[in-house]
Amino acid sequence: MKRGLNQVLFQYMPGKTFDNPEHQTIEKVSQIGGEDISDEVNDEHLKKRVFAAISEWEGGSREYLSRSLGNYSIIQPEDVISEVFPLVLRCDDCYAVENYERIRDSLKSGSVNCSNCGGSSLHQLHHVLICGECSGIEPISVPGCDTHDWDYVKLDDSAESYRNFRWRCGKCEQQGRDTTIKTGLHRKCDTCGNDLRPTVHRASQAYRTHHLKQVDINFEYGLVDDDEETREISDIALGAAYGIYDHPENEISFYRDKQQSGANQIEELLGGDIVDDEQKEQIREQFSDDLKTSGELTQILNELDEVRQTDRNISRNHFNYLRTLEEIETETLDELDSDVGGPGESPDEVLQEYGISDLRLTSEFPILTAVYGYHRTFDDPEEDQYPALRAFPYAQGSDTIPIYATSSDTEAVFLTLDHRRVGEWLAANDLLSVDAGELSDEELRAHIHAEMDEMRPYVDVDEMSEVSRHVHGLLHTLSHRLIEEAAMLSGIEETSLAEFMFPEALSVAIYSNQTHSFTIGGLYTLVERSLEEWFDSVQQESEHCIYDPVCGEQGASCHACTHISEIGCQHFNQNLSRGFLFGRTNQETEMTGYWDDL
Repeated sequence: MKRGLNQVLFQYMPGKTFDNPEHQTIEKVSQIGGEDISDEVNDEHLKKRVFAAISEWEGGSREYLSRSLGNYSIIQPEDVISEVFPLVLRCDDCYAVENYERIRDSLKSGSVNCSNCGGSSLHQLHHVLICGECSGIEPISVPGCDTHDWDYVKLDDSAESYRNFRWRCGKCEQQGRDTTIKTGLHRKCDTCGNDLRPTVHRASQAYRTHHLKQVDINFEYGLVDDDEETREISDIALGAAYGIYDHPENEISFYRDKQQSGANQIEELLGGDIVDDEQKEQIREQFSDDLKTSGELTQILNELDEVRQTDRNISRNHFNYLRTLEEIETETLDELDSDVGGPGESPDEVLQEYGISDLRLTSEFPILTAVYGYHRTFDDPEEDQYPALRAFPYAQGSDTIPIYATSSDTEAVFLTLDHRRVGEWLAANDLLSVDAGELSDEELRAHIHAEMDEMRPYVDVDEMSEVSRHVHGLLHTLSHRLIEEAAMLSGIEETSLAEFMFPEALSVAIYSNQTHSFTIGGLYTLVERSLEEWFDSVQQESEHCIYDPVCGEQGASCHACTHISEIGCQHFNQNLSRGFLFGRTNQETEMTGYWDDL
């Protein structure tokens, strides 16, 4: 079977079962063959993010080694190696059920016949047992009859509930005796002793991957440690984030390089008595550009000190957003060649109406998708008991734990919320302690940033600050609705679009999730021809849900209105609500919507 990289990453990882139509079998992935791309991506940052995500998972983890970077490798999948699983087969003639695992090797050389009637038409049962403690998977156990052992065991699985499935003895049935051997499929896990629970092998709870995405840029410098250099870089980046200087036209690296070029020492030299006036004039002429930049940087840092409301450094997510805009080529609406937006309002009017301050398009968005483990669970875990996160087995010919990943440059549209509209919206919800109208743009950005905290993949919504929860929820809900309507208008499959959020930057990137060496131009076409229709359809189709009033009374978020596939959603469909856009009055706390005035 031919499969795309994204399909492999999310549907064919080790331990995952799948239906193989080519062989008409159920199989389980045992190994992934691939190429080590650790040297081609920002592997150190990726591994540290994986370590952090593992630590945050409440169910603990299994098989992971010490948190040493050398114990892990980044593998791009190439080959999927699988085996037939489970080997619990039912005869189509006499309905006898038997576990053929003990003769697995002999099955490779030819067909297998029913040990009861000799029939050659056998098929796999699709029921398996999964462990909600260690995330293990095992075939169902075929019990023997007290009288006839396993000579002729049948499974009556006609009942709707697993607890009412019955194992029966065919020999006892022929003799007119009670046929029931056992009721139900439950048993204990061989690994941890916990209760195993039955499910269909293809059910979602039977296998759930843990994955993350990151903007894949190998920076020449970055936020490494909490040292003086990091703080200097952070301050320059915050100057860009607050709008103190034009960015990305003026890059962080430009000021950072000048900061380290010795301009400060030149200024000290000119201010002292070591050289005479004539020499000072010569120095000024020789280093005029450096001195000018040094003066600009001093002014930037002084303005930053005046407006900043927090001493914390810029987050890596926020920093990556700024550096990404520097590293890739983007086009604003003004830079596109053709007429944009449609026959109605101008593009700028459309964006202004919907509270968007900036829209950029690119075909160079560098996204790295990585899958680092899996768990098996149920939709109703008892007492919030989370299953263990399991690592993948060693890659072929390797003694390191694999993190499976793929990197690609893809098409994306960047959207940034209008910071002033966001400030007014937060104030309307009593979440901003200052009057947004009395603040400059730089001061308002600084106030909003100070009230937000860094988003992490497994962060609990209840752990967010109120400002973070609202801004994240607004951005997240808008992103999902834009993706869904983009699919409707452009013909691009919804699963082919995904989001990457930069909450502290009030920004999101909606990108093509296809790992091809080319882009289809669908997002460009959507923006150029249907910008107004895109946003209008989001506004018109999002306010109500087919499951209202129930959906509206229970958070205004469900699979019918705000949820998208886990492949496209960066935050597992958490913190979503139509209330962020349109407000709500039927909850314990009233909310003003970002689009209430439309």
